[in-house]
Amino acid sequence: MSSGRRKKGPSPDSRAATDGQRTRDPPLDPSLASLEQAYRRLEHLYEISKLFASFESVAESFDPALGIVAKSLPLHSAVLIETENGHSRMIIWPSELRDSERLRAVKEHAEASYAYLVGAKSTESLGLSEQPGKTLLPWQAQLGGDHEKRFIVIPLVVAQHSLFGALQLEGALSLDKKDLVFVNAIANQLAIALERDRAWRKDITRREDAEEERAEAEARGAVADRGRLVAENSSDRYEALARENARLYQQAQVAVREREQILRVVSHDLKTPLSTIIMTTGALAQQGAAAKRRTELPVPQGVERIQRAAEHMMRLISDLLDFANIERGHLSIKRQPNDAGTLVNETLASFERIAQEQRLTLTAEVAPRPLLILCDKDRILQVLTNLVGNATKVTAEGGSITVTAEAREHECMFAVADTGPGIRAEDLKHLFDRYWRSDEARYEGMGLGLAISSGIIEAHGGRIWAESDWGHGATFRFTVPLVEDVGTVATS
Repeated sequence: MSSGRRKKGPSPDSRAATDGQRTRDPPLDPSLASLEQAYRRLEHLYEISKLFASFESVAESFDPALGIVAKSLPLHSAVLIETENGHSRMIIWPSELRDSERLRAVKEHAEASYAYLVGAKSTESLGLSEQPGKTLLPWQAQLGGDHEKRFIVIPLVVAQHSLFGALQLEGALSLDKKDLVFVNAIANQLAIALERDRAWRKDITRREDAEEERAEAEARGAVADRGRLVAENSSDRYEALARENARLYQQAQVAVREREQILRVVSHDLKTPLSTIIMTTGALAQQGAAAKRRTELPVPQGVERIQRAAEHMMRLISDLLDFANIERGHLSIKRQPNDAGTLVNETLASFERIAQEQRLTLTAEVAPRPLLILCDKDRILQVLTNLVGNATKVTAEGGSITVTAEAREHECMFAVADTGPGIRAEDLKHLFDRYWRSDEARYEGMGLGLAISSGIIEAHGGRIWAESDWGHGATFRFTVPLVEDVGTVATS
């Protein structure tokens, strides 16, 4: 059976791409580029909020968050100023190859801004200590624009508390209101994470102090009344700190809920214009095809590029919403009896065109009799399409992809095997991690495709894994329960 692949989607894989270079499409319309940037920033805010929800330290949590920011906002430098217990420190993240003279000007700008925010008489009175960030920002060429408009300084403060720091970002070009909104959202989440971390450390320190006081009192043979008083005072302090921690935790939960609400609302708002674009370009493409038959004139390629870009963004939104539902345990699965062989053949039928273009051989190996599985048909097709689509991206011309389905005791095992370059042993354990991509992957993607596939299969009560011998192709396998009773229909 010969078939082709689906349209390009955001499927991650650790396998290297084919040796041949594919031609890139010309740049999109500016309005579509702006829509793409808005979606990317929403995606980046989602990733950053996940880092800050489990905040460990500036080096372990803010450094990677800064790397995510730099993907959509070209940066020359970043400066974080913190004040705690009367001591202030300034952490600087310069970009690579940054000259010392320019870096000194950046630090002076940050010091002057913070002095103004806290009402200090001079920058010297701040007593700032300096330390470098853990990683360097990637080098960005100077893109021009007003020098003064390349800085954004956001104070770090939590409701009903005093200001305790500031975040300064220096762009490679002039920054506008959209950039300010983006950075402000990040700074607000950072302030909550830092304040929660401080409260937790204070809690630990005070409990340790209370234990030391109690031990010293016992060692000195302190009278029972004094020991009880110390314990009661320590208990009172602990309860107060526990209440403060609970309040900060509640704020963090509210921030998470607001993030999810923003994700749903923005995704909905993005889907509406994208649906209009897809419908309109589809109609234009049909008109163009009809005109070509009459006049032999080519269908405008720009219409096809706009349609592909809009469909790609729609898949990005769907993947992000699916993954959010999987994380919350709310993925909708409607199980009904389906024939495994029919699902395999339907998947391969959608890949006929690309198989012809790339001279790929696609083969289905299924039993001639029906093999009934209990599953959500659309979700299992989503998994198969993702795996076969990944395989077509890494398999060289003239290669082959084989999809099988066979019964194993009380389950059906599907397998998608290709003759591509394979997967390194050290990468196999990370394949189904969210947002993970191998350094050798040559095609674009968010790093969610395999994570979503894993969530779908787990929701069916099955397993998914990969096998590979580097240099000799790869095989992805997953299992789905067989139908014990043909009349069974379950929904979850």
